[in-house]
Amino acid sequence: MTGTLYIDACIRRDTSRTEYLAGELISALGDTDVETIVLESAGILPLNTDILDRRDAFIASDDFSDPMFDHAKRFKDADTIVIAAPYWELSFPSTLKAYFENISVPRLTYRYDENGIPRGLCRARLFYVTTRGGPTTDDEDLGISIIRGLCRMYGIEDMRVLSASSLDIVGNDVDAILSDAVSRIPGIIS
Repeated sequence: MTGTLYIDACIRRDTSRTEYLAGELISALGDTDVETIVLESAGILPLNTDILDRRDAFIASDDFSDPMFDHAKRFKDADTIVIAAPYWELSFPSTLKAYFENISVPRLTYRYDENGIPRGLCRARLFYVTTRGGPTTDDEDLGISIIRGLCRMYGIEDMRVLSASSLDIVGNDVDAILSDAVSRIPGIIS
């Protein structure tokens, strides 16, 4: 795929502040070719022995035609990737972890060089959108650290973060915090 791949790992879909910010970012990007994957309803399972054995057999024969590789192919071929995930138990929801397990496919999203070092095969720019209830900073958010590491493995050199924190602190002006995050979007996408 070319265009924008939107990976929606938001949980409370009707009230998600993360989803709201992601929508504002996607709108500002101006891409009309956006494919959305809502992880909550995508049916992506964590890897287990049976799935790994089946996947490894396909990889060994250089056969990536099975639907189990569709998400990895979309990720690899995207020009822009937007991931929306709330700060959840120090990182992000488990649906996003399962998604990454499923798209981390040797010879598709990355390869190993002659020294066993992973070399990425993806070239998208990636935007990570997250919101947090407490005062956690981007530097303290383990989800951001994990995604930065995965971007290095996938070969994605351009990763940017849009975040808003302290949204659940009594007395804070949630609308003002979200407006501030939205106001930073032009600087983030330029």
